[in-house]
Amino acid sequence: MLALIAAQLKEQLKDSRSNKAPIWIDLGGGTGWNIEQMNNYFPISKFERVYLVDLCPSLCRIARERFQKFGWTNVIVLCEDALGSDFPGIANPKGKIDMITMSYSLSMMDNYHAVIDHVHSLLERKAGILGVADFYTSTNTTKASNYGIQGYQCNWWTRNFWQIWFAFDHVHLHASRRDYLEYRFNVKKAVNGRNHFILPFLVQIPYYIWVGQKKSSGTKKNRSILSKSISPLSLSSDEEIDEPILHQLQTNDIRPRSMSTDSSSSQGSVPDSPSSVGSSSTLVASAISTRALIEKQTELRFGPKLSPWRLPYNPTLPCHTQFRSYIYAFTWEDPRIDLEVLNLQKDDVMFVITSAGDNALEYALHGQPSRIHCVDMNPCQNHLLELKLAAIQNLPHSEFWQMFGVGHHADFRRILVDQLSPSLSSAALQFWYKNRSTFDDCFYETGYSGLALRLFKWLVRIKGLSKTVEEVSTTDDIRVQEQLWENVIKPSILPVWLVEWVLSHPAFLWNALGVPINQMKLILDEGDAVQYIYDTLDSIMTRSLFRDDQYFYNLVVNRKYTCDSCPSYLTETGFQTLKEQKATDAMLLHTKSIIQVLKSLADGELTKAVLMDHMDWFDPKDAEDEVKEVARAVRKGGIVLWRSAGRKPWYNALFEKYGFEVEAVGVRVPGSGVSIDRVNMYASCYKAIKK
Repeated sequence: MLALIAAQLKEQLKDSRSNKAPIWIDLGGGTGWNIEQMNNYFPISKFERVYLVDLCPSLCRIARERFQKFGWTNVIVLCEDALGSDFPGIANPKGKIDMITMSYSLSMMDNYHAVIDHVHSLLERKAGILGVADFYTSTNTTKASNYGIQGYQCNWWTRNFWQIWFAFDHVHLHASRRDYLEYRFNVKKAVNGRNHFILPFLVQIPYYIWVGQKKSSGTKKNRSILSKSISPLSLSSDEEIDEPILHQLQTNDIRPRSMSTDSSSSQGSVPDSPSSVGSSSTLVASAISTRALIEKQTELRFGPKLSPWRLPYNPTLPCHTQFRSYIYAFTWEDPRIDLEVLNLQKDDVMFVITSAGDNALEYALHGQPSRIHCVDMNPCQNHLLELKLAAIQNLPHSEFWQMFGVGHHADFRRILVDQLSPSLSSAALQFWYKNRSTFDDCFYETGYSGLALRLFKWLVRIKGLSKTVEEVSTTDDIRVQEQLWENVIKPSILPVWLVEWVLSHPAFLWNALGVPINQMKLILDEGDAVQYIYDTLDSIMTRSLFRDDQYFYNLVVNRKYTCDSCPSYLTETGFQTLKEQKATDAMLLHTKSIIQVLKSLADGELTKAVLMDHMDWFDPKDAEDEVKEVARAVRKGGIVLWRSAGRKPWYNALFEKYGFEVEAVGVRVPGSGVSIDRVNMYASCYKAIKK
């Protein structure tokens, strides 16, 4: 909790124009251990004042001795009730405190409603931070908010037993304490955990780590007027707007181009300057930036973002809880082909499937479109992309490369909390904190796709091919690469009987390779599955070198990228371009079904859409419903790109039915030895242009 709020405080101070040192109150601070520990995350000398408040005289005496030892003259110990309002050095403390913490103390306070109200009055209006770490129990109903509800629910035994047990020590864990806290404050970060006591998985004490900020009061009237005056804009629950600006907003229709209903206009593009918003907005352009207008528009349409990129979703729905991890730790589609076909421009509005986020980052780097809608039903795939975005924004390239180039970072837990947490949603933070060992060994062996890498590693070892495989990944002679594959690796690792066995097990196909039943049927309808695998890999060996071009297969061989063979966003040049030009600001992460997101978009809003191979998974009814929505959301001249395990997928006709002109980008010919891209995992790639 201390590390999280220190990271939040640093982020606020970095963005603030004020050099004022913050003021901190630790309520129920006991012996001052929290304050000593905070010095590791945010130096106590950088606070204007620190107040420790506790009722127990003996604990306060120990705290004074502790602070005297450290020589902290700006730390004041107050032996009084939490409702005390006398803070030496501050004549009227209301609205002047930058940070308040309560560590295992809210559950001990009798008048907790009054304490929370008092804390609310003390905190600085716009940027005041409240941190809480405590035990808790939930109610038997799911929380309405999507902040901090992952892992929130406690079972019947946990809810009742721990309330009774803690009550013997005058510690009260009733859910109302946390509920009232979250009613009074905006939740910034919340992590729910279980303390595995003595008998792990049997004795689990629920606890939460929580960071919030003050909700602003007295703005409902302004927000109501604003929402009635100009529908494209809305105010968040903690934001005010000045009366003169409000009047200007009431009398001018500020409508960013992406809200236009004319499908022939440049919908969805983000204006680069106030003048591009329209002449009606010039009066307020100096008061509210174009970026702010776009953010308000986004909030109105999709809800307030949970992080700089993540949009709201309900993590308790079965469609999300079925996923315990990400399926893909890396992306298999070749972005080089996508970029050639799509010819991305800065005013493009894209729709892409998130997967591992690699290709979305390539689009952001090379095309810098104004908006990239990243969509995935699996929340863990969006957790992964969100982590990459936070790392690009907050880390140097060396740390980023360790995480996603090498796939190993020994200090991941520290940087997650200290550097990445301010940019992560609660859901992503909780997921990565729970899985903080992900980068201990090999990131690319995690997720369901990691099963395939581990299987390959196992086969190579038992067949004694380690040196041969290493030579394939390092040779600079394409003929050597081809001969090693054809004469040594292929006969040993991919005999016909093994390929047939693997392809006959649907569970392995889905969990390790991400191939669902419908897609497998598409392969079998057009030919032989064993031949499909050989057609995929044989031609790859003669296309280009693993060492400097085939980073997809080089990753499989080495379970990490190399500086010469990796996606361009992982290079130092690509990383710095994304960071300095803020190209990732265009991304919106939707954790919903594809058709739900398409329905939320305006007619003709999209210019480019990349559907990967997911149309292979559908039955005809679902496919037609989606193609119909794609046709509505893509404007005239817009391009849709997809790949398929079939050479002539049946749903091509649906795109033609709904007004697209379909043409092949590449179609594999069985036995030809010619690949259609650097991955060649799919039998075809098509593009459709909206007529």
